[in-house]
Amino acid sequence: MCGIVGILAFNGTPVDPIVLDRMNNRQAHRGPDGAGYLFAWPEDGGFADVLVRDVAQLGEHRDDVRVGLGHRRLAILDLSERGIQPMRADGVSIVFNGEIYNHREVRTELERAGCSFTTRTDTEVLLYAYRQWGQDCLEHIQGMFAFAIWDRRIGRLFCARDRLGIKPLYYATPTGHFVFASEIKALLAFPGLEPVADDDAVVDFLVHGNCDYGERTVFRGVKALPAAHALDVDVGSGRVSLRRYWELAPPGSRNGTTDDARLERLGELLLDTTRSHLISDVRAGSCLSGGIDSSTVVSLIGKIWREQPDQATALGDRFLTFTSCWKYPELDERTYAGAVARSAGAESHLVFPSAEDFWETFPKMAWHQDMPFASLSYYAQWSVMRTARDAGVKVLLDGQGGDEVFGGYAKFRYAYLASLLRSGRLVSFAREAGAMLGQGDLYYVLNLRRGYRYLPPRLRRLLGADALLEGVLRADWDRALAGESTPATRWWRYARAGGSGHTGTSVMQRIQVDDIMMDTLPLLLRMEDRSSMAFSLEARVPLLDHKLVEYGISLPDHLKVHHGWSKFAIREAMRGVLPDVVRQRTSKLGFAAPDRRWLAHDLRPQVTTLIEDSLRCERYVDVAALRRWYASPQAAGASEEAYLGLFRILALEMWMRAFDLR
Repeated sequence: MCGIVGILAFNGTPVDPIVLDRMNNRQAHRGPDGAGYLFAWPEDGGFADVLVRDVAQLGEHRDDVRVGLGHRRLAILDLSERGIQPMRADGVSIVFNGEIYNHREVRTELERAGCSFTTRTDTEVLLYAYRQWGQDCLEHIQGMFAFAIWDRRIGRLFCARDRLGIKPLYYATPTGHFVFASEIKALLAFPGLEPVADDDAVVDFLVHGNCDYGERTVFRGVKALPAAHALDVDVGSGRVSLRRYWELAPPGSRNGTTDDARLERLGELLLDTTRSHLISDVRAGSCLSGGIDSSTVVSLIGKIWREQPDQATALGDRFLTFTSCWKYPELDERTYAGAVARSAGAESHLVFPSAEDFWETFPKMAWHQDMPFASLSYYAQWSVMRTARDAGVKVLLDGQGGDEVFGGYAKFRYAYLASLLRSGRLVSFAREAGAMLGQGDLYYVLNLRRGYRYLPPRLRRLLGADALLEGVLRADWDRALAGESTPATRWWRYARAGGSGHTGTSVMQRIQVDDIMMDTLPLLLRMEDRSSMAFSLEARVPLLDHKLVEYGISLPDHLKVHHGWSKFAIREAMRGVLPDVVRQRTSKLGFAAPDRRWLAHDLRPQVTTLIEDSLRCERYVDVAALRRWYASPQAAGASEEAYLGLFRILALEMWMRAFDLR
C-alpha cells in the first residue's frame, strides 16, 4: 500500500516538478520506504518519458514536461529496489496503491501469453495485465486498488479505483490541469487549488454524520473517484471521461440451491479469501474487537496457521491481535476478544484509549482524515493502529464490512420484517418479530434513537435525536432532512417499493447495496485507510473481497435474519471454527466509544475552553446557542445522540483549523 499522485498539464503549460514533489511528500506517511517520479514530454509527434528517484535528476526537459507521476512506497511484496515505482514497460508506466490478491494466478496466465517478469510484485502483474488486455484488465484482477497508468503510446492517463472503494483516489481540474492523489491534502499542495468548504456537504455531515457520498467531498472543487469507476484523461485535449466498470446487483432467487449448500459455499469463500489476504513479505496481524466480523477473520487466520502454516508465513513466529478496551463495562468487549484470541492461538495486545490522549491527538487526526469524522470510535481505531505499528506489524487484517454484507444492523431486521408484512406472510412476521424480542438484545434492536439517520423527520424530532443540532445549526433543518442524499429518504422509498428495479431483489438487499456503495461503508473505509496509513500500515479487509460481497448479498433474507439472529449465514458457516461464546452472541455494540461520557464529563474543561474561543465553524453553527446549551442543565441530561451532534461540531472545527478553512 502506498501513496500516488500526478499532474497533467494542458494548453502548453509545463508541469512544475517542485510542485509534484511537494504533493508527493504530503503523503510521505503512506510510503516511508522510498519515492519515485515519472516525467513525460512531447517529442517527435508522440511522447518521451524518464523515471527518476529525485526531481532534481530531471535535467534538460524540465520546461517541457506535460505529465508528472509521483509515488511513495510502503514495501509489502518484494522488498528489494526492483519494486520501486513508478514502474515502466514498453511505453506504459504505473503508480499503484493497494494489493492484487490474485496476482499469482494472473501472473501465471500472463506468462502463458509470453510475458516475462523481473519482480515478485503485484504492481508488475497489473502493469502487464494492462499491456495484455488494456482497460479490460479490471475484469481480471481481484483486490483493493487505486492506480494511474500513463500510456505514452496514445497520450492518455487511465485511472481506476477498486470495486468497493477500499483504496482512495481524489482528483481536481484547476485551470489547465488535471491533478490526482491518494489523499486530499496532497491535492491542496497544488498552487491555486485553495481549501474551500462545500457548504451543502458540511451541513449534510452535521445532520447525518457522513460526508463520503459518491464523488462529492467537503472540499469545493475536489472530487473522489467513486468506487468501481475508471477515468481517462487525454493529454492532448484535456478531456476527462468517467465510467462505471462494475455494479453490485444482487441476482434473483436461485431455485434448486439448498440452504446447506449455500452455507457450505460461504464457508469455503471465507477461508479462501482470508488465505489470499495473508500473502505478504512483512509481518501481518489482525484487529480484534470481539464482535462477529473481526472474530471471524481472526478465527480463520488461526485455522490457516494451524492447518496450513505455509500459507500463513506472514504471521511470523507469533500471531498478534490488537483490541481496543474500555474501563466501562457496558462498552468493553475484551472477554469476547480474549476467547477468540485464545482459540486462534494468538498473542493478544490490549489497547486502552484515554480522554487526555484523544484531546492531544484530535488535531492530528483531523489532518490525517482529510474530512471530518463522526464519533470517538475512530479514535479507538487510531489507537489500535498505533499500537500495531509499535509492535512491528506492517499488515493488519480487519473485519470491516461484515455488517453490511451479511445483515448485521438493526435496520436490516426491520427491512426483513417489512418484506414479510408487505408480502402478507403474517405468521412468519409474527414468529420473526417474537424471536427478535425474545433474544434479549432489545436495547440495540428497539432503541430507535440509535438509528436516527433512518427515521422520518417528525419522529427524529419527537424522540429528541437532534436536541442539540436543531437548535444551533445555521441551516434550513427541514430541508436538510428531506434531501435525496439522506439515508432515511432512501430507506423508506425502498421499503414502500418493495426493493428495487432488479428482478427478485428484496428490500434488505437493496438497502445493503445502498449501505455498501453509497452510505455507511464509504465513510468507514476512509477511516480505515487514513487511520492505518497515518502509521504506515496496510489495512486489509477480507470480508470486502468483491466475490465474497457478491455472494453475501445474493443470499436470501432468511439466511441473514433467521429466528431473531442477525448474520445467521456467517454464524452457521463458522460453526466449529469461531468460539460459540461469540458465534452465539446476541448483544451488539458496534465499535462503541464513550462519546457522551467523555464530552459531558472527562473532557468538559477542554470542550469548554474550545467553544469559548473564536470558532471557524461559526458560519454553520450558532456558537452563542452552543455555549448556552453546553452550560445548561438540559445538556446534563441530554441523550447520546445529542452528544454525537456535539462531537460532529467539534470535529468540524478541528478539520477547519487543520486545513486553514475560514
